[in-house]
Amino acid sequence: MRKQITTYRNHFMAITLMLPILIFSCNHNEKPRGVQLYKGAWNGTYSGADDNGAWRVQIDDKGTISGTATSITMTGGFELTGTVNSEGDFQATSGSTTFGTTFNGKLNGTNGQGTWQNIQAGISGNWSGSKEEDPSQGIGIEFEE
Repeated sequence: MRKQITTYRNHFMAITLMLPILIFSCNHNEKPRGVQLYKGAWNGTYSGADDNGAWRVQIDDKGTISGTATSITMTGGFELTGTVNSEGDFQATSGSTTFGTTFNGKLNGTNGQGTWQNIQAGISGNWSGSKEEDPSQGIGIEFEE
């Protein structure tokens, strides 16, 4: 009987010691979290009563936004810079917040929308967009032009 208890104890100890090794050595294909969800290229359109156009940005792994907005009405392109946080809150500015245009909104995994405003010109509207396909991830998102 004593030998049987010792054998069970040895098996229990072996399993207990092996379990952490098995858990931590597995290859976990974790989904991106935080700002990593939004990393990549995004594009879309913006519109309002007095201006409309298109925008395209790149979001890096720290949530930094950089890209351009192109106005159809004003026939020009403008640099967009800003940030997105882990909750998907999107804030980008073309020019300065006083003399430029601000884009505020929300991103989810593949889509985003919000509002834009140029205080100096007294114009505003809405924007929307989508994350572009990342060929390395095998996810397909189609865009109409």
